[in-house]
Amino acid sequence: MSNRTVHGVMHLSWVPDGEGGYRGQMAVLVKPNGWWGKAYMAAIAPFRHLVVYPPLMRGIGEAWRAHSR
Repeated sequence: MSNRTVHGVMHLSWVPDGEGGYRGQMAVLVKPNGWWGKAYMAAIAPFRHLVVYPPLMRGIGEAWRAHSR
């Protein structure tokens, strides 16, 4: 994704969990564009980490478990 405030990439993968299964892992790489992008990213950081990412990863995990049964 790219816009006037940021350039961003999200990477989703399944990694071995050490118990014979897998767990979801997500990385979000973001590069702010200028001062507005830096201010925007700082302002939304708590929202992203507390509200957006946890349910997103839970949903992906639930779908994975439901499909692999």
